[in-house]
Amino acid sequence: MSFTDPLSLENGFNAANTYTRTSQDASGSKWLDTASTAAEPRTLEIRHQVVGKGKDAVDRHLLKISTTKLDTEQVPHLVTVNVTISLPRNTVVTSTNVINNVANMMDLLSAGQLAPLITALTTTNIDKLLRGEQ
Repeated sequence: MSFTDPLSLENGFNAANTYTRTSQDASGSKWLDTASTAAEPRTLEIRHQVVGKGKDAVDRHLLKISTTKLDTEQVPHLVTVNVTISLPRNTVVTSTNVINNVANMMDLLSAGQLAPLITALTTTNIDKLLRGEQ
């Protein structure tokens, strides 16, 4: 399974950014916002990695969204936001722990404005990410 393609995500002004998958390999996928330009692309990456072995193995899941902007001299500048989830394969840590951490992070970044939404947080995409979907 994988994330829906195209993937529609709301920006800070409640407008949709539509990302289309441009490539995929065993460790992840790359996406491009269809409304962005070649000179100023908006991209999304979903990556998965296993670090360590045996009982010490950890699954790492990376979400990375980047925007390139050109200044008045046409020099590109990149802004990137990364979210990395590191989940030990030991069963003492559960997806509920991850979901609670994501909710806390969202609440922190929104200065508490998302609190009513966080209580009804849908975990569909978090579950997909933790399953290694792209």
